[in-house]
Amino acid sequence: MSEILFFLILLIFGGLILTLLFFLIKINEKLKSQIETNVFQQKEIQEIKEKILVGEELQKHFKEGINKTKEILQELQLSDKLREEKEKEFLESIKRIDRILAGSATKGASGEEILWETFKKLPPKMIERNFHLKGKVVEFALILPNGKRVPIDSKWPASNLVLKLEEEKDPEERKEIIDAIEKEVMKKIKEVKEYIDPTFTWSQALIALPDSVYQVCQEAHLRAQRENIILLPYSMVLPLVLYIYRLHLEYGVSIDKEVLKSYLSIFQKNLAILEEILENKIIQGTKMIQNATLEYRSILGEMKTSIHQIEKGEIMSKSKK
Repeated sequence: MSEILFFLILLIFGGLILTLLFFLIKINEKLKSQIETNVFQQKEIQEIKEKILVGEELQKHFKEGINKTKEILQELQLSDKLREEKEKEFLESIKRIDRILAGSATKGASGEEILWETFKKLPPKMIERNFHLKGKVVEFALILPNGKRVPIDSKWPASNLVLKLEEEKDPEERKEIIDAIEKEVMKKIKEVKEYIDPTFTWSQALIALPDSVYQVCQEAHLRAQRENIILLPYSMVLPLVLYIYRLHLEYGVSIDKEVLKSYLSIFQKNLAILEEILENKIIQGTKMIQNATLEYRSILGEMKTSIHQIEKGEIMSKSKK
């Protein structure tokens, strides 16, 4: 009986031990699983932390980039503002200079300096400065191969009107300003016309104008052509002067047409006097004198015909070689 009881106690004790071992194994497995889970979660948390750090770095760089961009924009705005201020100051300076040049004498002096800088590129023997003619002084003269001069004036009219034209937008107002500019230019044409003297100068004179004035002129060009004046912008002075000189160098004639005309006018005047003497005195003589008068008239007629042919250019002049 005691043996059976001992066996039962042993059996019960063994069952308890086995049950305890089973629970210990299960607890151990759960602990391992939990540890693995914790390790995995730690890795994920670490990765998240790293991503957060990277995001923070990117955000930091992004903010720095935005700040740099703002600084650059501010610098550009400041630079643009400074540029506008400089341009405004420059424009105002130009306008002040132009207003200073409003007086005709000062404008002429300024234009003269512009031409002088241009003519410095030419040989000294081609340009004469302050050429005296008819008690007046021409600013410049081109010395032609035949010794005659081409008067060159550097007038600078209507500067204040040109400024108004640039600022004016209304077509009618612009037309009135342009008309006023042309009137000023025509006054200069009348002045420069007095510089032409066939005995000493070429048959035409030049007026150099600022390009802005030259571009708006229309009627003034036609008036200048009628008065034997050539208008030209400062930018074209040198090419045209060289062209005129080259033209005279290659095609200058041995008989000067202007001088010939001046002598022909004297010749015609004397012929008129002779004809008057013939009509009033000689024709009242004897028959012999009348016959001589007819012959005299015939000779005079031939002389007049020759003069008329010369004036019409029917007699060809020899070209200079």
